Amino acid sequence: MNKRKPYYIIIAALCFATIISFFLPYLHLPEQEGVVEGYSYDPSLAALESNIIKDVAKESGIARNIVYNTAKNIYNGKDRQTIESRLKENEYYIIDILTERMNAKVAHLDELGDIKERDISYFGMIDLSASVIKDFEQDIVSAFLVMFTLIMTVVLSLVAGFIIIIKRNITAYKPVKIISLLNILMSFTGIISINAICIGALQVEKFYQKNWGIGFFVIAAINGLILILSLIGNMYDRLAGIVTFRMILKQKQLILLTIPFILYVIVFAYGPLKGWVMAFQNYKPAAGTNQVWVAWDKFTYLLTEKDFLMAFRNTVAMSMINLVLSFVFAIGFALLLNEVVNIKGKKLVQTVSYLPHFLSWVIVAAIVKNVLAVDGGILNELLVDWGILNAPINFFADGKYFWWIVGFSVIWKETGWNSIIYLASITAINPDLYEAASIDGAGRFKKMLHITLPGIRSTIFVLLIINLGMIMNSGFEAQLQLKNDLIKNTAEVIDTYVLNKSFFQGADFSIGTAAGIFKSVISILLVSIANRTAKVFDQERLY
Repeated sequence: MNKRKPYYIIIAALCFATIISFFLPYLHLPEQEGVVEGYSYDPSLAALESNIIKDVAKESGIARNIVYNTAKNIYNGKDRQTIESRLKENEYYIIDILTERMNAKVAHLDELGDIKERDISYFGMIDLSASVIKDFEQDIVSAFLVMFTLIMTVVLSLVAGFIIIIKRNITAYKPVKIISLLNILMSFTGIISINAICIGALQVEKFYQKNWGIGFFVIAAINGLILILSLIGNMYDRLAGIVTFRMILKQKQLILLTIPFILYVIVFAYGPLKGWVMAFQNYKPAAGTNQVWVAWDKFTYLLTEKDFLMAFRNTVAMSMINLVLSFVFAIGFALLLNEVVNIKGKKLVQTVSYLPHFLSWVIVAAIVKNVLAVDGGILNELLVDWGILNAPINFFADGKYFWWIVGFSVIWKETGWNSIIYLASITAINPDLYEAASIDGAGRFKKMLHITLPGIRSTIFVLLIINLGMIMNSGFEAQLQLKNDLIKNTAEVIDTYVLNKSFFQGADFSIGTAAGIFKSVISILLVSIANRTAKVFDQERLY
């Protein structure tokens, strides 16, 4: 216990030191040009950006962009005739509604006046967030996130410290580690949300990196130190009595061999994660480090844009088709191949089934297009000759076929390769089980059903958890090679959407980065949920 005592004393002290919400407001709030103290805002612009637009659109059933453009014309002082010229006759009444509500909001904000002080204290930031919610009715989500972060990081820090003090044993490291990680995530969320309030409700046009004050670095440093020490404590607990320093010295050659692979992962897997900051910026390569921070704008854009939601739907649909078909065909093929008695025939079938995996998608796409072609396509010719169709089908002109075309193309290409791990798992099954089943009169089908499948169940569950984490990666090359403008609505996936947005349609690298973060978060959640579900049902899991 004496050896463990320094760990929990240090971490307990640091946990109490991470009442980081008191540092969070010391992010340097940006100054407005020409304003020495506080913030000066335009009440009319604040009214235009408030919830009035959303409420009127919901009540009237008119598209939100039409309501917003009408309100913007009112804000710009356009005459009624000009405004009506851009509306249908049955939509004219929203002009009066918008004018009345915007005037009322402007009058209310005029009474409040400008914000006199740029208060960055703990309670001052809470008051500012409450004012944004109540008076501005703008950036409400960000204001709630600021308040929630300020309060909860204090609570979590105190809880982490009390856990160590009360439990007074090494098992407290795991909850402390989790709490520390939550604190880090919440702190960054709070910083980004403060950013959002500044450039939104407070009408600060630009938020540069120089505006990030000492609070950001204090939060990152303290939380990082706590997390590292918590990990050390957790490892100490798990390895105490199992791994000794002498044992490590005996296997130093193996440890040295792993160093290049560890460095590879750090450089190529974790190193590029610093680029995630682009998702919170209006990133321009020419601006260098002087980028404008835009908080949640890119994520808001993604989750409200029709094209992205369509790509998200297509990605999930194609991934689910690929997942189901891949498991069914790979397991079925492995079971059937395992029953082949002739060794030479078995090896020939294995080799032939592996070959498509090594073909480029450029070649596979060309083969698929030729097979499904209207003129001379073998599938159309067979269907017409057998009387199933009266005329050939243009498979690449109707979107309803595309998901299945990609699904079966993937199956043809990858079934043989995917079956390798199942065949390897089957070889580990005790042959005595098959002999006992034969004595009891079981045939091949019953052996597969009652011995082979249960024998590879753990492999199936582990691969299922891994593949669930790949739901957001339905593919890229197949969709890119096979899609066309006629079936864009069902062929566009997140990866092709990112390609178009990042390099062709406006070259917005921030949108691509935000989409990548969205995919990563969803994948992590799916893997965690699947792994936890497997644990509940007492099945094999990843961790």
